[in-house]
Amino acid sequence: MRHRTCVADPFDTSGAIDYESLARLIEDGLQAGATGFLAPAVASEVDTLSPAEREALVPFVVGVLRGRAPLIAGCSAGTAAESAHWTAAAARAGAQACLIAPPAALRDDPGQLLAFLREADSPLPLVVQDLDWTGPGIALEALLRLREALPYLAGVKVETVPAGPKYTLVKRALGADFHVSGGWAAPQMIEALDRGVDAFIPETSMVRIYDAIWRHHRAGRRAEAVREFRDLIPVLAFTNQELRLSIAFFKRLLLRKRIFATETMRLPGFAWDEFNERIAEELMGVYLQLESRISPISG
Repeated sequence: MRHRTCVADPFDTSGAIDYESLARLIEDGLQAGATGFLAPAVASEVDTLSPAEREALVPFVVGVLRGRAPLIAGCSAGTAAESAHWTAAAARAGAQACLIAPPAALRDDPGQLLAFLREADSPLPLVVQDLDWTGPGIALEALLRLREALPYLAGVKVETVPAGPKYTLVKRALGADFHVSGGWAAPQMIEALDRGVDAFIPETSMVRIYDAIWRHHRAGRRAEAVREFRDLIPVLAFTNQELRLSIAFFKRLLLRKRIFATETMRLPGFAWDEFNERIAEELMGVYLQLESRISPISG
């Protein structure tokens, strides 16, 4: 399994992309053990980016990485033609793969799902984001049909409810060479590791703990991986309640770590109150304590 990370987009106090903070975030992720990056993504407030901002983002990340880790470019859009624009732009920028979340309405229509991804026409290896906040996502039969019809389909990022059994179903049905990753189901990370997913792509602020868990598990030290993971559970339980809360928490944590210059969000609909803010501050302290005790791990 590989440990990758979903890049959060920092914004300055005026709401513009803060490229200095973004560069610090990528460098910190590399130092912390991330072996690949995903940008832009749902958790990076991609829907709030203008076309010009989105056009500039992937080349910037590729430039900061300088070949030190691969980039999966997020190319999801409301129409297949828009996704095709972003997949072509990702290829020009030097990304290594594309990620597309098909519109939710197509999940139950294999023919339309296939037509959408054909029109999106990725020139790079394609990972389908199987994103369903409340249900099982794309049917296994539909994924099998996509696999047969699209030679450039390389894998699926499973973010369904529940995610665990689907990791195993997809791995068994589509073969060992078909890439299966997880992300939003971070509270079930040990289950994902036990099931042998190829990568885990959570958010960017807690890479050091995710990496420690991954390295312990990979080296056969499952008990140590579980111990590290269980210490992290209170943070994951709080942050995985809802996407906006998750983004707000991790941006504030990145501010606390002096990686981001602000905690500015563009997504509307979230506000701290005296109760959730107090709990968030307590849990950030818990996380920083966990991170401070991590030492280099062999294996």
